Amino acid sequence: MPITKPGKEESSDSSKYRPISLPNIGDKVLEILLHNRITHRVFKLIFLNDNQFGFTPQKSTTDAAMAVKQFIEPELERGSVVIMASLDVKGAFDRPYKRG
Repeated sequence: MPITKPGKEESSDSSKYRPISLPNIGDKVLEILLHNRITHRVFKLIFLNDNQFGFTPQKSTTDAAMAVKQFIEPELERGSVVIMASLDVKGAFDRPYKRG
């Protein structure tokens, strides 16, 4: 049964329908297994830099902000100019299914 977008029920345009994909259980199990194996390997072999905060367990935005503060404070005390660029890519990549 096609599912329409809210507010477009009466439209005759084909864009009124939601694209929905329901992967089978085999796909979900394989996705979880691959995610767990890749994550385990990456963190066991320490492929990531200590300054990697995104997608890293036990690290948060607060940790990233504190690292920036610890880096910038001494420079500002010396009277140096500090330039920072920040990139927010929230939602840019799909996150693999992750159990509880």
